[in-house]
Amino acid sequence: MNAARAELRKLLTLPSLRLTALLTWTANLVLTYADSAAESPGEPLGDNAALVPLGYAQAGFLVLGVLAAASEYEEGGQIRTTLLAMPRRLPLQAAKALALAALTLPLAAATAITSTLPAGGATWTPAAAGYLTLTTLFGAAVASVVRRAVSAVILLLGLYFIAGPLLRAWSASSAAYLPDTAALDPSRGAPATIIWTLSALTLAAFTFHRRDT
Repeated sequence: MNAARAELRKLLTLPSLRLTALLTWTANLVLTYADSAAESPGEPLGDNAALVPLGYAQAGFLVLGVLAAASEYEEGGQIRTTLLAMPRRLPLQAAKALALAALTLPLAAATAITSTLPAGGATWTPAAAGYLTLTTLFGAAVASVVRRAVSAVILLLGLYFIAGPLLRAWSASSAAYLPDTAALDPSRGAPATIIWTLSALTLAAFTFHRRDT
């Protein structure tokens, strides 16, 4: 737990994370208002209209995870100092994930509440908060493997906003296997999100354990 607290304090000192969190929540608020304004005069926008803004807000949570993981590799090689303080890599990786989840969950809950309650989707709030937290951990795991923030962001945004929609349009059955389907339909996409996140975290832990730094 001491390692997790140390990692949490480290994350809280990163200005880029605070800025990303603020921009993500603000953008979600604006999108929720715009979505409500667009729906009220006409027909409903979809069966899960309460989740529509989350489809865009998840980009901010992906970036949040990437910045949290990649910062140690791009800012003077801070990972070396971290390893000197805690050389046991697997417990360190677990502490990083736990700290990031603890940091993300309040923001994810606030974003989910902002998005779902105005649209009458309160029942989706816990699932949406869990999904956004897992999305952040997935982004961090990918960045831990790639070790470059820009490369990880391009890869993740391409997967979520280009490859995913194209695959769903080409084959509706593929939706159940994509990591972002839960943002549109939690009951259908939750297992895929969990599996993708756990697999990425496992790969990140393996590569972290095998590399020199």
